[in-house]
Amino acid sequence: MTRNALPFRRENETIDLFFGNQSFAVTIGFRRDGSPGEVFAYGAKVGSDLHSMLSDTCIVVSLLIQHGVQPAALAHSMGRAGTGAAPASLIGAVVDLLAETAPHFQTATSMAVVPVTAEMRS
Repeated sequence: MTRNALPFRRENETIDLFFGNQSFAVTIGFRRDGSPGEVFAYGAKVGSDLHSMLSDTCIVVSLLIQHGVQPAALAHSMGRAGTGAAPASLIGAVVDLLAETAPHFQTATSMAVVPVTAEMRS
């Protein structure tokens, strides 16, 4: 799979996300076709473990969608709390939000498992 790099200038949207009694700002950058191409999340104290983990996870999620993994497939793979509807973690909530921004790009084939290749590791 080849990485679909984003243009230098792109549309984006920042959305408030509430998880675990805390507020976060999630910014989603879009490709020219309107599909999500990257995600950033802010709200954890800068320098904290949560800030570092959230930042790194957003980079990984962004690279996955730039390599063709559909946001719906990622959201489907995340852990669920309780009855299975609510995300089990902040990362799951960010991925759910990302998937919700692109409903017209999600199809039955987007739920397919994408194997990790050497190209994805570089």
